[in-house]
Amino acid sequence: MVDVTSYVAISVVTLCFGLLVSFQVAHIMYIRRLTKLAKRSVDTGTIAPILVEMELALKP
Repeated sequence: MVDVTSYVAISVVTLCFGLLVSFQVAHIMYIRRLTKLAKRSVDTGTIAPILVEMELALKP
C-alpha cells in the first residue's frame, strides 16, 4: 500500500508540472498574438492596430 507522503509528493510534482505547462502555453499564445500585431503595424506603417487592440481589450 502506498503511504500518504507518496501521494503528496506525486500531487506536488503534478501541480508544478501543470503550472509550468500552462505558463508555457499562455506565453506562446501571447507571443503569437504580439507577433501578428507587430507585423500588422509594420505593414500599415502606423500604430493604429495597436491602438485598436488596446481599445478592444479595455471594453468590458
